[in-house]
Amino acid sequence: MNNISVDANPTKDFFISMLTRDIPLNRAILDLIDNSVDAACSKNDETLVGKEVRITLNENEFKIEDNCGGFDIETAKHYAFRFGRESNSKRNTPNSVGQFGVGMKRTLFKLGNNFKVHSVFDSGAFELVVDVKEWLTKNDEKWEFNLVETATDNKAMGTYISVENLFPPVKEQFEDNEFLRNFKETVAIAYFKRINQGLKIFINDMPVELYDIKIKHSEELGSIYLTEEFDGVRVSVRTGIADQDFQKGGWYIVCNGRLVESSEQSQKSLWGTNSIPKYHDRFAFFRGVVEFEAVDSSKLPWTTTKTGVDVDSQVYRFANKLMIRAVEPVLKFLNQREAERKQALENRLGESEKVLDFAINNAKYVSIYKAVTETTSDFVRPDKIEAKASIYSNVSYQVEIEKLNLVKDSTGATSASEAGRMTFDYYLDFEC
Repeated sequence: MNNISVDANPTKDFFISMLTRDIPLNRAILDLIDNSVDAACSKNDETLVGKEVRITLNENEFKIEDNCGGFDIETAKHYAFRFGRESNSKRNTPNSVGQFGVGMKRTLFKLGNNFKVHSVFDSGAFELVVDVKEWLTKNDEKWEFNLVETATDNKAMGTYISVENLFPPVKEQFEDNEFLRNFKETVAIAYFKRINQGLKIFINDMPVELYDIKIKHSEELGSIYLTEEFDGVRVSVRTGIADQDFQKGGWYIVCNGRLVESSEQSQKSLWGTNSIPKYHDRFAFFRGVVEFEAVDSSKLPWTTTKTGVDVDSQVYRFANKLMIRAVEPVLKFLNQREAERKQALENRLGESEKVLDFAINNAKYVSIYKAVTETTSDFVRPDKIEAKASIYSNVSYQVEIEKLNLVKDSTGATSASEAGRMTFDYYLDFEC
């Protein structure tokens, strides 16, 4: 029998089409911003004041420029323009966001037919110019780019990227005001931590607005902050109360300073599971931040497109335990607030006796990161005032204590009568 060798190498055209197909345009551009942010954060400074990223989007071209330090020729040769990362790669940018080795290439090939990358670093500069059509038609065995050393031209140390001859779908979106509005909002949310540290990001010469996750805070209303380490990853969970907003409520998940999930309200973040009730209006006051920080970014629980979390990762499952501990006291507070509100509607409580609503309404907004700076599992809140005697008929029945305790734990009720009222109200609201 003869052994026959079969060539299984992908063609360039097939590989590039697969690489660029499954990521939205706005998310692809974030991969380029990630590289700038990594460079800005490479010195581990607490402040990023003075660092800037400028993005230009129009029907004719795409540009991204930064003054964040650039990258040298060795990095370009062995990492920046390689498709993927070698398993034994020694390259390690501590606490980086760019992990998978595909971001910049994927984005450039997604945008247009001609791109140029110019990097100015501490000891020189280089330029790479690619005609995509020409590169694709070359021998498939030659997956190479040509770098040219250049003068710095007195430019600040940083990376300068431009793409021309944009693909029609890209041009169409760059001309769409709604796309631009949504893109600015996406950038503001994705990099809110870095912008709060002083990084400036401009889109078509307009600064990206400062965004922050804020909660209500006072002597009567606090927040929870838990942090532990798992396999080289620092996991931090913060929870608190804001004004009721169904769209903004939920969990915010951050990996090395990059927001990957915003107002998450599904089973992905335990809502509607055995651990946490299903998200609904009653819980729209809740705000929670889960943050993962690691020197080795490969340990972070995010997807390759950085648009979500890998719920099966060990570190995320570990974080789930902290999330449950941090959310339970807050949801109990919100359940009791709902019971208090209904008692007021039934004239069993006066407005002045709505102590939980009063605590929310009279607290002031602060950044969730500044509300509590030391770890605490104690959720500061007013004591619950028991309801006045009802003028209505009584509902009375006996249940097993074990079952009653399960209902009390689920609803946050502090007494059998309160559990009865809450379950009765629930049935009335959803079944009648």
